[in-house]
Amino acid sequence: MSQQLEISSDTALQVAEFFETTGMPGASARVWQTLSRGAPFDRHARERVADLLFDLEQSGYPLGSIERSRFLAMLTSKGFPTARLTAAYFANLDHWLANRPRHEVPGTVVLGVGPGRCGSSTLTAAFAALDDACSTHENHPFLYWQPQEEQTRFHFERLRRLANHYRVVFDAAHWWLNVLERFLREFPSAKVVVLSRDTEACVQSFLNVKGRGTESVNHWAPPGNGIWPANLWDPVYPQYPLPAGAESDPEPAKAALVRRYVDEYQQTISQLAAAHPQRILLLRTEDLSDSATSARLSAHVGIQITIPEVGLNAGTVSDGESEHFRL
Repeated sequence: MSQQLEISSDTALQVAEFFETTGMPGASARVWQTLSRGAPFDRHARERVADLLFDLEQSGYPLGSIERSRFLAMLTSKGFPTARLTAAYFANLDHWLANRPRHEVPGTVVLGVGPGRCGSSTLTAAFAALDDACSTHENHPFLYWQPQEEQTRFHFERLRRLANHYRVVFDAAHWWLNVLERFLREFPSAKVVVLSRDTEACVQSFLNVKGRGTESVNHWAPPGNGIWPANLWDPVYPQYPLPAGAESDPEPAKAALVRRYVDEYQQTISQLAAAHPQRILLLRTEDLSDSATSARLSAHVGIQITIPEVGLNAGTVSDGESEHFRL
């Protein structure tokens, strides 16, 4: 972390502690939120945001409610899955799951993986249509491109607990890529479904939803790049050196960074699929509406699945961020 971020963190800590000692925790939380938005890789700032907002707002969400689960999970990504938030989340999840029968044999766990803008929301909807299924899309917390152990353990524990009460547990997110090998070891009967899309179509879709111009989001630019503002989602993607001429002509530079990400992601996932053909099914986004694709998916998972004819989330992020797909 740069010296500038360290100084900002120290200053924010002094201000935040002043607000806390004078009985203004809300003001303290706002200071930390401001810092974490400007320095999304500052883990300490994100941890403080998480715990402070938990103290301020958790009483509004009753124990055992799905609203409390979603609130706590949201805080783990706005901030970080601290020990307090993690314990509170699983206490609430256990309370909520107590209303569902427990299966003698755990259900099937399936991950949907792809670079993004590739049909993952449509795939999530296909699994959500199954009986006795829990199907989510990018369920919080974030899993960083360089996964933090607390994030990985949170996700895996969540999948295990849900599998005790559902016949099928599914989650789709691009961030699964860098923990897939570990996932396959820890869930020996689980399956993975990979979506691969034409690179240029995927790149253009990213550019459309992330915005254009220097006020847009560019998760793939390095921190402190001087062109694009920081964003809380930045740690969830890889960062690359800026191409030559980025300052004078930022749009082609941004497209080049996104293109590198999509190319490298799909190369990696194709290699993983080839190495684990019984566990990982590779599907082309362009073929999702074909009946043959539904048949291949059903055979892979061992459950009859029908992929919706109308693709979700096309040109937007609204479907993928819907509370319908969060727990």
